[in-house]
Amino acid sequence: MSSPHDDFAHSLVREVLAGPTTLRAHPDRPAKLLVPRPDGRMAGIDLTPFEAEPQPMTAGHYFHGIRSVDELLTAYREARQSKPFEEDLPEALEHVDPYAREFLDGVLARARRFLTDAEAKLIGDWVGRLDVYVAVKAIESLLYSQADLTLLKIAPRLGWTVHFDHLAIRCGSSAHRDAERVVENLRRHHGYVPSQVEGEDFYQFEDGWNAYLLYKILENGQVLRLFIDQSDADNPTQIIQHWNHVYGYTAHHLAIRATRFEEGRRVAVGLSKLMHTMEAEGIAIMTPTGDYTDRLLLQVFTRPERNREVPERIREVLRTHGAELETVIENAKLLELLSRRETSPELAERFFALYDIPYERDNPLHSAPIYNYFLPEQAAHVIRTSVQTAA
Repeated sequence: MSSPHDDFAHSLVREVLAGPTTLRAHPDRPAKLLVPRPDGRMAGIDLTPFEAEPQPMTAGHYFHGIRSVDELLTAYREARQSKPFEEDLPEALEHVDPYAREFLDGVLARARRFLTDAEAKLIGDWVGRLDVYVAVKAIESLLYSQADLTLLKIAPRLGWTVHFDHLAIRCGSSAHRDAERVVENLRRHHGYVPSQVEGEDFYQFEDGWNAYLLYKILENGQVLRLFIDQSDADNPTQIIQHWNHVYGYTAHHLAIRATRFEEGRRVAVGLSKLMHTMEAEGIAIMTPTGDYTDRLLLQVFTRPERNREVPERIREVLRTHGAELETVIENAKLLELLSRRETSPELAERFFALYDIPYERDNPLHSAPIYNYFLPEQAAHVIRTSVQTAA
């Protein structure tokens, strides 16, 4: 017996196939599309939305009405203390170097010196629409990376809405069940859930790492996605565990996208437009991926923020694993730009009805992408890109 979520996915598939597209119907699964990959193989993607109860917009309590850098940093500390984060969990810091705390303290100290009150207000307004967990992690990224902050600054004059899409949290190794510990905390204390769609709750990658996927929809319509990744137990040189050792549980990257309101409907800002706009602002862009998805999911990293201050004692250990690790560990923070094709207003209304949220066409948070998940091939691509650009 099909569920409302299944029925909605069938309608999405019909909408996509009704127009010109390179995508194909799945012969056995009416909720899935077949995507021709560049290597000639076909990938199946499921359009069934995740099942979840809408959760409160907990960040608003702390970040509403921010007017200064001091107020932003105070709100950040209070939000961070309101619920358990990774650093509060038993054994979570066992394999994290004390430098991780110094790194984060340095990010906050530099913000106090160089961030403007106008930028603090911009950040506070944006994260205030989120939950406490994402707000805290996003602030750590926004304070460290000018690339992250740039799109927030220029979007208003372009008539764009900048949407949070997802965060990637780098954990340690599956040998210590580091990602599993984080996932349990997020489910128990922060209200995240895995998707009921088979295969969209966990990915295993051929190059030595794995990831758990978690989702949440807020009462204001904002969808939150988390990518909780770790190195495989039998792969001691895989980069993610070393990133965790040096930088703790700060986000590997913040992923954002943009939409605009056009002719009575919300449409995605295409990835090429995002890339050219950011390049015009002096932000270097890496190699994009996703053209073969007919705009369902396009992704690219901006050039990583480099951290030259990794202590020598850590570098010495990294060199025992090979010279490359010492170099790539300097990739401290990344911004990912995405574009997700939007549904028609009629299907957007049905999407939000699945969560008992009345759809408002002109509400900037009521973005309803056709495809709400990730593609493993693209996830692997962007991680590899972040490593290869270190040299």
